[in-house]
Amino acid sequence: MTYYTIPSGEDSHITIPSKAEKPQQKSDGDGDRIGVSVKRAAEMLDLSERTVWTLMKTGKIRATRIGTRNIISVQSLRELIDGKQEPRTSE
Repeated sequence: MTYYTIPSGEDSHITIPSKAEKPQQKSDGDGDRIGVSVKRAAEMLDLSERTVWTLMKTGKIRATRIGTRNIISVQSLRELIDGKQEPRTSE
């Protein structure tokens, strides 16, 4: 792994790993996850985060709010891509 050393004062330095050496993620992007963030879902679908928010709002993908985060079901993303997603009904 490549590291960069950055001067941080008179005699101290900070060493950080190179971004080029960042571990590769699996090609499907989800591994064993059952849910992902809005940002990660956008990356997985190659869409903007705004488009993912719109898909959530219209019920085309399912998300659960946990604390301050919205977690999107990976299964919901797969169903969207496969064309199997059922439209959400108002309750």
